[in-house]
Amino acid sequence: MTTFNIETTLPTGKLHKRQTGLWGQLLASSEIEAKLARVEPLYKELHGRNLSRTAFFTMCREIARESKTEAGGYLQYMTQDVAGVILREWHTQIGKEVRRNRKLKNTGKRSEFIVSEIGKFNIQSNDFMKNVSGKRTTNGFVEGSKVHKLYTALLNRKYPVTKETLMKDADMNTPAHFYVSIRDLRLRGHDVQTLGHNEKGVATSVSPKYQLVG
Repeated sequence: MTTFNIETTLPTGKLHKRQTGLWGQLLASSEIEAKLARVEPLYKELHGRNLSRTAFFTMCREIARESKTEAGGYLQYMTQDVAGVILREWHTQIGKEVRRNRKLKNTGKRSEFIVSEIGKFNIQSNDFMKNVSGKRTTNGFVEGSKVHKLYTALLNRKYPVTKETLMKDADMNTPAHFYVSIRDLRLRGHDVQTLGHNEKGVATSVSPKYQLVG
């Protein structure tokens, strides 16, 4: 009788544990975690505060969702790709500014943040800092993203606006994208009220209107 001894070839402590939810869309591989480990110390040295992972992950998902709307694909994999590209850029750019700052004796000339151009998006690094309390900053939108355009459209109007008008302002092509973006704004803590729906969320008007309160 032949006996086989099967042993794991993974080194102790090297097993990558898959996360769930928003973080699971990004941390599905050890490579992303490794890139974050290289970038986060540099980020803190440049900005004086830690990187808010939640704000960073949300930003990556926003960009991935827009790319998915235009080109199709899987949101999870596209989110990972976006994160990889941004972390690579940040590692290079933030590292460069950190090394420059270390050489400058005049603190007034030191860089405090960077702006990265990722496709059509301009990403300002200090929008993704943690507050002193540890919570993510409120201004964590990706400049030029459709959810940012939707927020701006709501912010600039002091009266209720129809979905069609807001979709046009935010350059959105599908109602699904609009509803998902409204949900994201509410998850960020923004009070977006829907006029023309009852308490159960059922439309009582042919054309419900939306308004940002507060």
